[in-house]
Amino acid sequence: MSTAAAIEVELFRSDDYVHAGRLPLLPLLRGVLQPVVGQPLEGATIELSFLPLTDRTPVRGTPSVINLRGSHGYVRVRIVRGDTVLYQHPHALREIVGRPLQELLGERLPEETHWGFGIRGPGLEQVALVRPKPVVANRVEIAVGGPRRGLFGIEEVPEPEPPVATLQELGVAEPTAQAPSEPVVVVFHTPVHQALGGTRSFSHEVEEGGFLTGRVHRNGEHLDGHVVEVTGAIPAERTGASLLHFTFTGESYLRIGESLAARDRGESLLGWYHTHLFPATSRFGLSSADVDLHTTTFQRPWQVAALVNIDGASRVLRVYRREGPDTMTAVPYWVREP
Repeated sequence: MSTAAAIEVELFRSDDYVHAGRLPLLPLLRGVLQPVVGQPLEGATIELSFLPLTDRTPVRGTPSVINLRGSHGYVRVRIVRGDTVLYQHPHALREIVGRPLQELLGERLPEETHWGFGIRGPGLEQVALVRPKPVVANRVEIAVGGPRRGLFGIEEVPEPEPPVATLQELGVAEPTAQAPSEPVVVVFHTPVHQALGGTRSFSHEVEEGGFLTGRVHRNGEHLDGHVVEVTGAIPAERTGASLLHFTFTGESYLRIGESLAARDRGESLLGWYHTHLFPATSRFGLSSADVDLHTTTFQRPWQVAALVNIDGASRVLRVYRREGPDTMTAVPYWVREP
């Protein structure tokens, strides 16, 4: 275990990774973690235990940023003041170091489009720094062999248009004025909201999750938008879980398909839900791994991801939708009147 005050961030410019100096880690972490903890961290000690879990995914956006010591891509953060533990939870270095570096370096050197970083400090001397090979400019892909006639073809059958419904028709007494203009809005049936918000038992040691089921409607007040009516939150089977991640397997999807067919209630797969084992803040919503899972798996524009942040006995439920190829944004939701 090391303290953040003893650690530096080594910087490398461009995809040639030219050494560009060092920065102290502590100010970066304070800027990220103070909103999470909800109080100033002057006088507190930030303890870090780097975990040998690989993460070589760049921070998306401009400039792109990548951890060059990606064999240790995660860190367990523990913040103490005196004898009081203020916070402890693991994080991806990409999120608590790479993201603030992206903001800082984008302001200081906007002409630079790519950076690498490496953590330097006690206990990390033997962790290898790996420089990825640069992307070759003006590359030409050459296909070998002529085209062959396919034996058969596959075409996607278009789905029928969902039925039209308004929030009021789905049991929302007083939707806000801006609701009709939202591309996606969500209505939870009361038992589902109660389960995710408090009554369902969730682990405090590993993330858990499952699938959201129900019906999708075209918004009667905004026909280009959708109203997602969540009638069920079914725990997933055959999943992977840890304090850091929740993952589905191919069998998870097969079993939810079988479950929906057996229930025979005319339900659709509306998306998924999972837990985060730390307090909810405006800065930390879905992780980059969560965004990757959703955008590569849940392809319908109306499919959503529900996030339950667990902090002791307290829970916060938030819902997100796809906004672009690799981004998510929060969506409003209501609870149907009993």
